[in-house]
Amino acid sequence: MADFKLAVDENNKATELPLLRICGTVQQNPHMRAFWGATFSFFLAFLGWFALAPLGLEVATSMGRCENQLYPVDTNPKRVAYLKYKNISTTETYCQYGTVKDSEGTLTDCAEVPSDIANNATASAEEKLKYRPQVLAKCVCTTGTQCNGIIANAGVAAVASTIFVRIALGTLLERFGPVNVQSGLLTFGAIWVALAATIQVPWQYTIIRFFIGCAGATFVTNQFWCSLMFAPNVVGTANATAAGWGNLGGGVTQIFMISVLFNPMVSSGMEADTAWRVSMIIPAILFLICAAAMKLLCWDTPTAKRFDVAVTGKTKKPSMWDYVEVLKDVRVVVMIFQLVLMIDRLTAGFV
Repeated sequence: MADFKLAVDENNKATELPLLRICGTVQQNPHMRAFWGATFSFFLAFLGWFALAPLGLEVATSMGRCENQLYPVDTNPKRVAYLKYKNISTTETYCQYGTVKDSEGTLTDCAEVPSDIANNATASAEEKLKYRPQVLAKCVCTTGTQCNGIIANAGVAAVASTIFVRIALGTLLERFGPVNVQSGLLTFGAIWVALAATIQVPWQYTIIRFFIGCAGATFVTNQFWCSLMFAPNVVGTANATAAGWGNLGGGVTQIFMISVLFNPMVSSGMEADTAWRVSMIIPAILFLICAAAMKLLCWDTPTAKRFDVAVTGKTKKPSMWDYVEVLKDVRVVVMIFQLVLMIDRLTAGFV
């Protein structure tokens, strides 16, 4: 038996999960290398998957699809998007004194300035405004606008692609092993994350988000890899920890892309249109670094650099027909349904 840094069972799977015991060669400590490889790659994949979401308004501005770009407020003061607009930061509304609706309940205009204020000599010029275009965001992209539809549709595309790739990944993992598959997904994702910096029109935005969504399938590798490395008594903890920390990337991207990358770039004098594009290059570089590190430093199983289906007890090579076979089990169908719901809930806040 190899001299592992972790306690193992008769199948050389780790029976403990010491998160900080990362020393030793790949032969001595394949388990924790795989754990952290699965965790970091999944974390970065989710960060890149949702990287465009917090930059959505900047992207829309660059594409010229904001409501106030398509319909300038000075010539279209009664656009519904303006009439119902409320600035989230200041809570100020475009219609200072409320709105007017027709008999069917449709917004038609802002309410007039009350006569006591309009005729008050001491009232400020701002108080006498019926419309307040100054409270509008740089990019008005509220529900019902073309801008909002573009961003929402692209978000759907980003989620749709990962569902199909996750289904295919079962066969790919058994054919090529977790290291190759995870490195391949990150490398493929890096290409599309970097290409996001070139977006000029809506169809490019949708296509690129669709292909970036493939990186979301790294979740499958994350769970498969940990299951190869850890024994039954601890594999649940390993899977939950690796997946939980990996999922955190979807939330961190909200801070990382704006507060760490975009805002400092703009503050340093860079144009916003350039800043968000440069920001997208950073996740792409991190993808490639992580992919190379896994390829060079990690093994698929505790005792072998590359995975063999015999490890799981199979006697024949994997094929797409395997999916048909497993669907005969109603429990698998229920699990798939639950997974789809989980993905929908998980991504709802990031599309």
